[in-house]
Amino acid sequence: MMALAGAAHAQTLDSIRAAHQLECGIVLCADEWNGEDIHGNLSAMEAEVCRAVATAIFNNENSLTIRSFPAEPGVLSALKDGTIQVAVGVSPSVSTAMHFGVGFGPSIFYDAQRVLVSKRSGITDLPGLRDKLICAIDMSPTEQVLRDEMAARGIPYGLMTHSEQGEMDSAMAVRRCVAGTGTESRLAQSRANFHGPNDFVFLPERFGVNPVVPAYRFGDEKLALLIEWTVSALIEAEALGITQHNVAQASKRNDRRAEQLLGDDFAIAQALGLPHDWAAKVIAATGNYGEIFQRTTGRPYHLDRGLNALWTTDGLMRPLPME
Repeated sequence: MMALAGAAHAQTLDSIRAAHQLECGIVLCADEWNGEDIHGNLSAMEAEVCRAVATAIFNNENSLTIRSFPAEPGVLSALKDGTIQVAVGVSPSVSTAMHFGVGFGPSIFYDAQRVLVSKRSGITDLPGLRDKLICAIDMSPTEQVLRDEMAARGIPYGLMTHSEQGEMDSAMAVRRCVAGTGTESRLAQSRANFHGPNDFVFLPERFGVNPVVPAYRFGDEKLALLIEWTVSALIEAEALGITQHNVAQASKRNDRRAEQLLGDDFAIAQALGLPHDWAAKVIAATGNYGEIFQRTTGRPYHLDRGLNALWTTDGLMRPLPME
């Protein structure tokens, strides 16, 4: 069945070009936890990835339509039935791949479960939560992981559960609980809405990694390659110090990696069926990965790079070879 699906969808990129239109879906993630999405609202970052892909295909973003969905199942269903051709903001899993018939692109954001505490508490690490009250969403994956992690470390604690994110945020903001747990993106979104967001900090511990990725229909190999190398180009640009504002000057650098990225080496462009300067056009439109992160996520949520820093600074973001 998968082989047949792949054959049916193999020409998606060609059909996008013929229609001169890319339909790209993003996930808004409702403020209240819906039992399906664990991440915060990363839709601004997701929209920038849509823009980057559209610019790679068309040399501009004018042929892009972005469709918003309140939760991941909606955007995945739209991808499956062909309403959209790319979905950005998906949590990859085997069950998702099989149920919706999709493949996954590279991570655009590495999320992780964390614990948020008030600075006033004086708590600086997980053992400091011994016998303290922690807020969590009732029966959520993050509540279950907290239980496992604290048990593994032998740290007793009290639990205050909530059925809605808003209830939990209110309890944390007025310090009815000493700490709250959830994914970093969701907690950061909540903290940004607190009266004193700078009064709350993350503990250093992270529980697991929950990437956010683009998705495409299984068998769309040509589209998959284009998405993969577009995201990679954004990361490579940051690593090389190539920005939205200096990309034109950077094309004149006597630097092998910059030449490969910006168009002097035609190998990748020919393989993807793109103009030789496709990556330069993308960077000029959106900026590099670091610029996108800061504009859409870092500044709005007061969030440092963490796992989303470049591999050169102990993060997980690394490009594929641009050759």
